[in-house]
Amino acid sequence: MVSLCNVLCLRSRPMQSIKRLPKSVHGSLRSSIILSDLPRVVEELIYNSIDAKAKKIDISVNVSACYVKVEDDGCGITRDELVLLGEKYATSKFHDFMDGVESSSRSFGSNGEALASLSDISVVEGSKCSHLGIDDQREAVGTTVVVRELFYNQPVRRKQMQSSHKRELHNVKKCVLRVALIHPQVTVRLLDIDSEDELLYTVPSSSPLALISNSFGNDVSSCLHEISTSDQSWVLSGHISGPTDVFCNKDFQYLCILYSYSAIVCFLHPLYHFSNN
Repeated sequence: MVSLCNVLCLRSRPMQSIKRLPKSVHGSLRSSIILSDLPRVVEELIYNSIDAKAKKIDISVNVSACYVKVEDDGCGITRDELVLLGEKYATSKFHDFMDGVESSSRSFGSNGEALASLSDISVVEGSKCSHLGIDDQREAVGTTVVVRELFYNQPVRRKQMQSSHKRELHNVKKCVLRVALIHPQVTVRLLDIDSEDELLYTVPSSSPLALISNSFGNDVSSCLHEISTSDQSWVLSGHISGPTDVFCNKDFQYLCILYSYSAIVCFLHPLYHFSNN
């Protein structure tokens, strides 16, 4: 069951409203995305929070209960937009495409397709996601998304997820870490509800080096050098080790590709998977 509790009806900062895309652009977009595992579900929900300009994101997971909760302090959702959530081709993203205008803003989520795809692998009441509502008692702006009974209609995938509890948590942590590395300005907290362990907590920073140091050790972060260059059509930035720095494996190699229109994020880990193809 997908349970979405969108907690405020007022936006804190300007943003495109959620609305249906015209049929004329449906053929240019994917109708859905494949959410094949728990990390991908968490990833897409985090991207939605980042698209909403969130500065703080709390993620809670319970593998055995097939449960995910993502709470943010983003711009929130209005009452009128609630009825469109979970509907295909209803999104706050990609609307510049309708007018043939290339937007300078980036969208990290899958063009509003994540919630609709979640509805396909969850119990949905009626034609929309169930349990939508406004929390009028909450003072802070933001959105809370709760996913229950994930993969209820995919028993093999659900059983596989529940039978490898530690591995799933490890993969979720890796996924959240990847997102945090390219958004160091956002506070991210990951909690395992079952054990009450805090798996990851990031402190806002202008550089990912602090997170690299905490996650991979000072030996890794101390040998990295910042790189930054650009051309008319592209920008390259990041941190790279020197030619004399040798690591025993390629686990520390991350690559993120962002296209300027609707940002396509591609994490390749390890990096040689990309360079060899």
